[in-house]
Amino acid sequence: MRHGAVILLSFSLFGCAAAFRGTKDTVSIESDPTGAEARKGHRKLGATPTKFEADRAGVTQITLTKNGYEDHHGIVKKRMNAGWLTADILTCVFPVALCIPILVDALTGAWYDVDDQYVATMRRGTSGAPAAAASGSAAPIGVETTARAPAPTVDMSESERKATARAAYLEGVKLHEGGNCPEALPRYEAAQKLFDAPTHLLHIGQCQAATGKLVEAAETYETLARRTLPKDAPEVFRQAQEESRKELAQIKPRIPTLRVQITPAPSSLSSLVVKLNGNVIPNEVLGIARPVNPGKYKVTVWAAGYKEASESVDVGEGTPKALELKLTK
Repeated sequence: MRHGAVILLSFSLFGCAAAFRGTKDTVSIESDPTGAEARKGHRKLGATPTKFEADRAGVTQITLTKNGYEDHHGIVKKRMNAGWLTADILTCVFPVALCIPILVDALTGAWYDVDDQYVATMRRGTSGAPAAAASGSAAPIGVETTARAPAPTVDMSESERKATARAAYLEGVKLHEGGNCPEALPRYEAAQKLFDAPTHLLHIGQCQAATGKLVEAAETYETLARRTLPKDAPEVFRQAQEESRKELAQIKPRIPTLRVQITPAPSSLSSLVVKLNGNVIPNEVLGIARPVNPGKYKVTVWAAGYKEASESVDVGEGTPKALELKLTK
């Protein structure tokens, strides 16, 4: 009899609902468009679609941000589960200790059901502007959305721009000649931003190639090679253009490709999201041997009704690689 009382008291110290169903639930966050950065308060949850554990208690606020779209603010829907509430009330009889589950479940929110899916439709606009509500969820009362201030414009004379560009370029050359392309590259890019010159582009392409950015280097060389120079262009500009054509021909064979294929066919899948090293890529590039930089890649695929699938591959220079991911339910 005494042992039975101890066991009964032990059960009473835990909420009935909390003990059997827990105080958290998994919520899937989806957005249109995909690839929005999701946050719960100040906690980053990753790019959509993504999942997180939401507390049954309290208000769970979700924020989504994506370049070119207004920020989205909303609240995960929760509703009282009458069944669990009734179960707690029915057990609240003498001795008084059996009423403890009501207190525990009330504090932990274990009575509540949490929507397992949060879907947001984002509107095109400027990040920081008022956002549209998702799935009937309105923006929380008291949350202010303030448009971000535009980047300040730099007021420099033409002479100042040229002089600063020259200084940045010369610093880049010094670092470049010392074998420090990672530090030289931003100097060259700053010089090009201040003053457009073929010599800047040539050195940018060379440092991009030296740091493994073969795709970017090829595009830089291509831009310079196709440029029409004025008749009175300095000879050094013409030499830079000619050099870019030679280096473009040398770098093209070094660029590897990566082809990602999915089964079932992407056209038959709903809410398909493909990520390359955590970044969402357009579904239109699936099945295409797209140029990539040498390195390690992890491809993750998710679609509605299917388990997430992922594969990793090491891509070397000049090597075509293919990955086929099969989704299963």
